[in-house]
Formats: sequence, structure tokens, C-alpha cells
Amino acid sequence: MSIGETHRTLRDEVADQLRRWILDGTLAPGARLAEGALSNRLGVSRLPVREAFRRLEAEGLVQTIPRRGVRVVQFDAEEQSTILEIRLSLELIAIRKLTERRDPGTLAELRRVLEAGDHAAAVGDDETLARLNAEFHDLVAAGTGSKVLGDLIRSVRNQARQLRAGRTGAPADSWPEHAAVIRAVLDADAEMAALLMRRHLVARHEAAVRDGAAPTPKPAPPHRAPAPHPAP
Repeated sequence: MSIGETHRTLRDEVADQLRRWILDGTLAPGARLAEGALSNRLGVSRLPVREAFRRLEAEGLVQTIPRRGVRVVQFDAEEQSTILEIRLSLELIAIRKLTERRDPGTLAELRRVLEAGDHAAAVGDDETLARLNAEFHDLVAAGTGSKVLGDLIRSVRNQARQLRAGRTGAPADSWPEHAAVIRAVLDADAEMAALLMRRHLVARHEAAVRDGAAPTPKPAPPHRAPAPHPAP
């Protein structure tokens, strides 16, 4: 069944499908997005495709280039490093806000995810772990109570996923790190939760670099002591 034969909003359906193709590498960085070809492929008119382009451009996943049309974004090395730095900063803000806010509904959901994840890890259910790993990050974003922060995190997380071209690490590698963060949140230990979240994101990025699925960050410039002031 084509998207045009379903009863959901076409603009949302088309945007969701194009986003999936971008994030899993089906539409590679720099690929030209032809409105007519995509409308035929998806079984819709050109209008929802055009509207989807605008939404994905706002999310930073596509760009309109004068006289060249719409293309999947292709970040240079400096921009790639910046995206990863931004994600780390936003996720740390989020985990602190989540821990300090202590929304009962979010905490209950985190307990459910923790219990389900520990069980899935014990029986080697990678499919469930992958779903719970993604749910963990969604709960962190939603649990801040800030729509602005949540939207920013989802946007930069999608950009970071696009850098990996759909390649992800083993779910079993991420789960112990997620579980440790959840336990710190449930214990109301904001400092520990932030420390563990930082370690998790750095570890997953380093694993992606080893697998060739993410850029190596530029080394920080050496620290220079300030020059002494001249004597009066």
C-alpha cells in the first residue's frame, strides 16, 4: 500500500518517511531530492512533498540550494564536530532538569523502561533493547518539561544519527550505560546522572569513530596561560 492510500495526514506521512530514509542512509548526504520523483515513489501529489521539504529543512536535515534544488544536508568536519558538541551540551542540560524536576509520570516511565531493559538484557533480546534505548532518550527530552529544549534535542539527535548514515552500535552496549543513568535519576542524584550521561555519549561516539560511522572530533587547542601584565 502506498502512502497515498492511507488515511493519515499526507504531510506528516511524507515527512516521516523522508526522515527515515535520511536517517538510515537510504538518502545519502548530498543526495538531490527531486519533488516529482519522490511524489511518484510515495504515491502522493507534489504538494505534501514540498511541505515535507520545508519541515525537514527546519529540522536541519535538508537544504535548499539556489539553482540546484533541495538536497540532503552534507556537513563538513567542523560542522560534524559542532553537532556532537551541541548534542552533549543539550543532553546534559536535559538530564539535570529531568532529575531536579522529578515529574512523577516520567519517573514511573523510567522505572518501567529500567525493569523491561534489564529483563531484555538478561535474555539477550536486542530488538527490545534497541526500542528501549531510543525510548530512554525520548523520556529524557520529554521529562524536562520544556518543549523548546525537547525539540532542540530531537533535532540535533537526528542530525547526529544522520552522520552515522543509519549505522548503530549493538543495543546491549548502550543499555548498561542507560540503566546507570536511570538509577541515578531515580536516586535524585543530578550530578551523578549528568556524569554518567556524559560518559555514555562520549563512549558511544568513540565506538562510532572506531567503526568508521562518525567523525573524529578535532583536538582541543592547547591551554595557554595568560601573559603576565607588565609591571606598573
